[in-house]
Amino acid sequence: MRTNTKQALRWSIASFAIGLVTPSLIIFCLEVFGGRINPLASIADILRRQFSEGDNLFLLAAFGLIPFAVLSVACFVAARWLSSSRLACVAVGGLLGVLALMVPGHVAVWYPLYGRGHASSTAVIAFIFIPFYCIATLCIGLLVGWLVSLLPHFRHATNVA
Repeated sequence: MRTNTKQALRWSIASFAIGLVTPSLIIFCLEVFGGRINPLASIADILRRQFSEGDNLFLLAAFGLIPFAVLSVACFVAARWLSSSRLACVAVGGLLGVLALMVPGHVAVWYPLYGRGHASSTAVIAFIFIPFYCIATLCIGLLVGWLVSLLPHFRHATNVA
């Protein structure tokens, strides 16, 4: 396996791991900082809700992996033409692009439950649209990462495995 393909695989695994953890991490932060819940009680609550009927945070996280799967494909395609340092720029740009919309989107839906806001009964519908909207910000992040990779520091970097 080529070095760039291995790096693309690493970026794919890392992005999927970040994608799986992001929704639960957002809920954890909102419970602890917004709802003033004990961190250990928050962890227990999140673990209990991972596969529970009605909450199923794992299903929510799995559906949210759509933009991370697109990022993975983009990394494997880019690995054919880019050096490993330039691939890292593209992957980080894409990852930040996805998270730039996913994090505020999840906070907007979950915050009213833990803050003192009004929770809309249809707010959870946003979880259907957030992953698809994140594909647009992913493209912007990939473009920005590619532009950063054109800087001389990254363009002339040597491939070190």
